[in-house]
Amino acid sequence: MTNALFSFVHCADLHLDSPFEGVHSVAPEIAAVLRDATFKAFNNVIDIAIQRSANFLIVAGDVYDGADRSLRAQLQFRDALRRAVDSEMQCFVTYGNHDPLSGWEAGLKVPIGVHYFSGDKVERIAAKRGSEVLAYIYGISYPIPQVKENLASRFRSEPSDPFSIGVLHCNVGGDPNHDNYAPCTIDDLVVCGMNYWALGHIHSRKVLRESDPCVIYPGNTQGRSVRELGERGCYLVRVYPGGHIIPEFISTDLVRWFVEEVDIAELSAIEELLQKLEATREEVRSQAKTHGAVLRLRLTGRGDLHAKLRNVNPDGDLAKPLRESEVARDDFVWVESVQDMTRPAIDVDQRRKVQDFVGDFLRAAENLRMENDTRAALHDLITKRPEHRLIAPQIDQLSDSELLEVVDNAETLGLDQLLRDEE
Repeated sequence: MTNALFSFVHCADLHLDSPFEGVHSVAPEIAAVLRDATFKAFNNVIDIAIQRSANFLIVAGDVYDGADRSLRAQLQFRDALRRAVDSEMQCFVTYGNHDPLSGWEAGLKVPIGVHYFSGDKVERIAAKRGSEVLAYIYGISYPIPQVKENLASRFRSEPSDPFSIGVLHCNVGGDPNHDNYAPCTIDDLVVCGMNYWALGHIHSRKVLRESDPCVIYPGNTQGRSVRELGERGCYLVRVYPGGHIIPEFISTDLVRWFVEEVDIAELSAIEELLQKLEATREEVRSQAKTHGAVLRLRLTGRGDLHAKLRNVNPDGDLAKPLRESEVARDDFVWVESVQDMTRPAIDVDQRRKVQDFVGDFLRAAENLRMENDTRAALHDLITKRPEHRLIAPQIDQLSDSELLEVVDNAETLGLDQLLRDEE
């Protein structure tokens, strides 16, 4: 293919200085890596842009993790952008729901060549190479954290634009895993006349549309919890004659999250389990490809080992030995937790059919799962309990899948207690 007319890097959701979620009792050496991971991930973005000779950089919102952004985060972001502009690269930045314009700013001097979009209107700014206009960048920031307006409706490209890019922190199609801020549809984006939409807010990378216009969520640059698995990064976007676009995803993360299930069905001894957990850890190390990794292990399946695990502390007895050799490694695999989700070694379907108290219990659990509205059925149950005022708010915070997991776990715990005399 002929040489590209120009190229740019698109990233979003840096969440600088954000803590890693769910990591307890982390060794100091690994804690230091996690603490700096979001900063180093963005510096990797800048390195990619410089090494690939990108003409400009776009950051599509949520630079920081909170409105009261830390001074450390502001300084590191400013210094990273300065490296970009020192390489003759323009930078375009919007703010999102986590770092709205209403948040605290230290008033640091903005490097020449960096443009922060305002929050009162969509701005149109030229991206140039010398005196040549390569594209026009359209963008708007969040003035406040919760923006419920369809901001896409404010965008319209100019017919004279050589190439048009819209920068927007938004929820396209109502993704239920993210707050529905600046909600819009693909059709809303299409009618604006942009060639490319540089989106932010959704932390999983998605190419929503490949052309006319190309619409991309790059995801975040560094995963921070078990909800953000696998590699994270940015897009290098090359634009060719005729407006043809080729986006290339490039990883930028320092540490990757993994969740692995270990089936106990064929295991009969704790020692066998430990060996299998060690093997799983090494498989994850290979998958992480020299990156550090945070691993959550889930013990699943039915088997005789389930009863033996009653006397085992998953964190102290299983996770701790797996962590001991990791501190000194650059390619560490830190076991965040070991979760026991195993089941007794019985045929539950058959046991459910038995006409006794255990059978009644299992049938009640199954009936709860089969309800059209499990949430409403649980509320109906707990309102009959004296402690319902304490329990109800917790249930309201759980997703439907998490509610079903609660039912499964309650069934297992109850079955363990009811079958003790049968073992």
